[in-house]
Amino acid sequence: MTFGNVLMMELMKLKRSYVWLLMCAAPLLMVTFGAYNFVRYQDVFLQGNAVPWEKLLGQIVTFYGLLLLPLSIAVMAVWLARIEHSENNWKYLFTLPMHLKSIYIAKTIIHIGFVGLSMFILYVGTIGAAIIVGVGNIPYGTMAVNTLICWVTCLPILALQMILSIRFPNIGVPVGISLAASITSVVITNSAYGKYYFWSLPSLTLIPNSGGMRNLTISYSLTLSLVAFVFMMVIGYGLFRKHEA
Repeated sequence: MTFGNVLMMELMKLKRSYVWLLMCAAPLLMVTFGAYNFVRYQDVFLQGNAVPWEKLLGQIVTFYGLLLLPLSIAVMAVWLARIEHSENNWKYLFTLPMHLKSIYIAKTIIHIGFVGLSMFILYVGTIGAAIIVGVGNIPYGTMAVNTLICWVTCLPILALQMILSIRFPNIGVPVGISLAASITSVVITNSAYGKYYFWSLPSLTLIPNSGGMRNLTISYSLTLSLVAFVFMMVIGYGLFRKHEA
């Protein structure tokens, strides 16, 4: 069985779950809420030398990056492992003519792809909201770069959630850990330790430079996230193989 077949097989498992709708709905929800909040309290937000674009973006991405995005990643990981857990299919899966590495990588690629879809919807939705409410100059390029960086900073969280979802049949464990970590990030993000905490990085990379990225650089964010992702992927695959025993 080729890797393409494995990838299609994993996608077919999600066909009737509609979990992918969550990845689309979460950013759209925050775009709508953020734009509404910006318009409602515009007189407060735009006092002094405030930049309209930055105020609107802050309303959209802060809560999304800290809570909705990590929780969406956790739920997606749970669904990628749900069928094998619910029908006790792990041993059957391992008897199929495919390499275990292909299964694990296929699940991870699908996970990354859906998170990327969520990031794309956030970008398009935010730009659309900015045009509708009329914030003036929109830094399309900067927003695109920050969105891509945010996608990369999600990778360590994604890899860890895959480990937890495969390891624990009870969905409450991976989702509960994600919720606890996300709530903790609300405090840590506003401290000097935010740039070391993986759950803080997505929000920090999305917040305008004057707010979140003042303590971060692109090279730091990308290097830390990619190194941590590869490290957790190696650990995750090692644990994944134990299901074969």
